[in-house]
Amino acid sequence: MKHMRHIALAAAFVTALIGCGGEDSSGPLGNVDALIILQRPKRNETGDVFQYTSYIPGARLVKLSPPTADGTLTTLCCDQAGAEFAAIDISGYDISFDAKQIVFAGKLADNQRYGLFLLNLDSGEVQQIPTDPGRDYVNPIFLPGDKILFTTNSVVETGARQHVDEYERGVTLQLGRINTDGTNEELGPRNLSHRTFPTLASDGRVAFTQWDHLGPVNAGHMMFVNQDMQELREGFGKEGTGASNSTIKVQEISPGRFIGIATSRDRTVQAGGLIDIRLGTVVDNDGVVSAADKQSEARATYHLLTPDVPLDRDPSADTIGRYYDAFPLNAKDKPDLLVSWADGPVESEVLAAANLSANFGVYLFDSERGLRRPILDDPEMWDVFARPLQTRPAPPIVASASDPTLNGAALIGSLNGYTSSLKTFVPGEIYGMRVSEGFSSEEGFPEMFGTTEFEGQAQLGVARLASDGSWLAKVPANVPLHIQAVDKFGMAIMNEPVWFSARANESRVCGGCHEDRTGTTNVDPGQLEAFAIGATEMFSQTPREQRKSNVFTRDQIMGVAWDTVLQPIFDAKCISCHGDSNAAGIAPYTITDPVTGQTITWTFNLTSRTIPLTIGGESLGDFPASYISMAGLDMEAVEEGNLMISGNYQVYMNPQDARGSKAIQLLNPPLQFPSQSLATRAFQTTPHMQAVGGSELTADEFYALILAADLGVNFYARENNPGLNIY
Repeated sequence: MKHMRHIALAAAFVTALIGCGGEDSSGPLGNVDALIILQRPKRNETGDVFQYTSYIPGARLVKLSPPTADGTLTTLCCDQAGAEFAAIDISGYDISFDAKQIVFAGKLADNQRYGLFLLNLDSGEVQQIPTDPGRDYVNPIFLPGDKILFTTNSVVETGARQHVDEYERGVTLQLGRINTDGTNEELGPRNLSHRTFPTLASDGRVAFTQWDHLGPVNAGHMMFVNQDMQELREGFGKEGTGASNSTIKVQEISPGRFIGIATSRDRTVQAGGLIDIRLGTVVDNDGVVSAADKQSEARATYHLLTPDVPLDRDPSADTIGRYYDAFPLNAKDKPDLLVSWADGPVESEVLAAANLSANFGVYLFDSERGLRRPILDDPEMWDVFARPLQTRPAPPIVASASDPTLNGAALIGSLNGYTSSLKTFVPGEIYGMRVSEGFSSEEGFPEMFGTTEFEGQAQLGVARLASDGSWLAKVPANVPLHIQAVDKFGMAIMNEPVWFSARANESRVCGGCHEDRTGTTNVDPGQLEAFAIGATEMFSQTPREQRKSNVFTRDQIMGVAWDTVLQPIFDAKCISCHGDSNAAGIAPYTITDPVTGQTITWTFNLTSRTIPLTIGGESLGDFPASYISMAGLDMEAVEEGNLMISGNYQVYMNPQDARGSKAIQLLNPPLQFPSQSLATRAFQTTPHMQAVGGSELTADEFYALILAADLGVNFYARENNPGLNIY
């Protein structure tokens, strides 16, 4: 054993931290004999808040007893475990309910992956849990029933690669669970981006952070799932309730109440401000929740406990810093917390420019007065995830019903598609629900599917609403899914702003289309027309590599490959007016780099010719003229290059908004459902082809254009995958 005191701070700062009177720790930590703390060598290369591959050898788990600055520090793991543990890094851990074991994620060498290990606190013995050595397993927590839940980049879908995220191109994390003896590993369904930082709530559900990326949506939100990784539900942040771009590392204070870190998605060293989240509950000063109140994301509120800490990418000021994690010690209105905190800017680019790393130490935080009392700070280490070494009650085992008759597929649907918290529909305007599958660059695509920043999508089908508003669809399990309510012209009326997924044999039948989550959902097959009609079959048994189309009719088209589906339409019916000669006389626009004065002039052009678009060192999209003309420029590149656009700049196809797209409005599409008819049009205007005397599009060609818009206006689909080796 070795003795260690908190590293000395400047006298004035100590006074500010401890406050008047110099209180001791007999209050919030009075019933705590010891703390477990993870120490990792300092670093500044963690990536965004979802990345997990940062490896520097020399991590250790330590016990501090008593839990004070002058307590005795004992190393628990892994200096006595053998030579193979000499270069270990530990990324996260959890203490068992009986406080006799610790499960942790460790990496033994740079050429290995993070795996799962069990530390016996009585004997000091460390055992590795057998997992796939070619995959990473991180963020472990104990579940009741001798199970461990974790996140992993392993893949549940046979023959598929794991998704890669939108920006760092990190292989994404998904949920899984395994018995503590290493048997019965199960992998959960996949989100398009990361799922990370799980924690167990007292009602038995698992709370975690999910990265949602769907076009303009790019944030980390708090979610709930049952212990068997079914019944995924929103928790906090998706409906404008969030305090920041991302909410991470939540821990339950009391039922319906959580402490979390509010921050930006990247450049924040996975740290931010402290927020007290209340999911539609009223909590009195004794921590009692009013049973009459219903918890839902729409009713959630939060209290910002650290108002001076930036919640975005801005560097934090001296003495303000940022918080890496927090653990509640009580449920007071302003709770006492164990926190990991670092002083200074705590922003990766500023730290890198100064050749510095954030220095996180452990503190007792009095949130009522905003004061931190130092407990442990090794200047060479990140001291994080301080937890009381105490027994705790195991919550109930929460499982979900499965339907083996689905034969490995998933059943999705709703009781009434008109019930929504996002939009008020006009009775009769919804024809059905379009379901799409999402995918990323993992299948061999370039890093961008187009200029609109949407990931890949493929239509699985459209399920017609029954007369009572109900609908059902049988879809592939374990894949990201997206739902749009569509009208009889095949155009989206409303987009669910999220991806979701379901396990094999899971039934995900909700109340409506993003309905009020406080309502009770009673699924009675005997009273819903959709059950009598039967679920719409949507390629539920079709292997992944076959979920693409060779025939592009309304009922068979899945992905809309720009060059093979849309370009033939433009070539046959559009380029006589909208070709290189610009016979239609559409005015151009100009892109200017104000630094160099360089300019590029662009004229609307629907040919397949690729025209270089690089200015000021920024590539604005290496795509055919038809795609740039319809989809527009890569506006993120325009902003990053501080470029100026003047003249007649227009976007003719809006992502996920065919109805609002100028090209679709001009063409005036025909009736698509329940049967196609060119005699009935969506808008009260003369169709463009009739007005100019051109050749009219077929109903299937109209639908291909509509689907291209509503799926995000991407250039790439599975149907034109160039097969690049991305990872």
